Amino acid sequence: MTENVKAAPKRPEILKDMKEVSKIARSFMKQWDCGVLSTLGSYEEEGFPLGSITPYVLTEEGEVIILISDLAPHTHNIWKNPRVCFTVFDMESNYKQASPRVSLISKASQVNEDKEPERFERVSEKYFTFFPMARNYFKAHNFYFFSLSPVHVHFVRTFGQIYDYNAEGLWHLPTPEWKGTEASAIDHMNEDHADTLKRYGKTLLGKDLNDVELAAVDSEGFHMKSEKKFYYLNFKGEANDMDGLHREFVVLAKACPP
Repeated sequence: MTENVKAAPKRPEILKDMKEVSKIARSFMKQWDCGVLSTLGSYEEEGFPLGSITPYVLTEEGEVIILISDLAPHTHNIWKNPRVCFTVFDMESNYKQASPRVSLISKASQVNEDKEPERFERVSEKYFTFFPMARNYFKAHNFYFFSLSPVHVHFVRTFGQIYDYNAEGLWHLPTPEWKGTEASAIDHMNEDHADTLKRYGKTLLGKDLNDVELAAVDSEGFHMKSEKKFYYLNFKGEANDMDGLHREFVVLAKACPP
């Protein structure tokens, strides 16, 4: 009798294009909503790192946005020393050492509502899209938005595939031309193409999503929301303007049969 032997899963190829590496790393980060924020503080008169679980969103430009309280030690650490590390890993994997994770060596800066009201509004609305309950935080304590701007990237794609590189020119993305006006595109998809969003879920995610809606877009892809859970999908190309945004949604729709 011939024994059926299960083939070992094929490892992804080692990539040479570092921009493609960064795109994959960003896409991985957009699938999650929480990471480990490491800050530097003084404890027992010595300097030590402090790690804390922190919800986040990634901006269209690739910066990490966090919302933290002035009661938290990591906030005081950042005010004294803005050099931080932010790590995201696959929290659901049974083999975490062989699963993807990204560490961003970054510089933190507070998003000041008085000095940058327009930026503050964009950042806060992006964050509240994914964490609506966070609006209530401001009623209880002093909370502040911080932007973590990566200067170096450490990306483990899988076991034996490690990419360690300078973020300049590779991680950060240009601001899309449509930024600030994307609500019209999101409303259009939700009002006129709800069936297409369900097809995306069925074909690209293998899921029958109920009450699905488009929640957010960026130049590389978009988040859909169904039953309080978010799903991220990449575009085939880039959507840096409204024409590109329309084109990329159409391309995906053609790949998802009715």
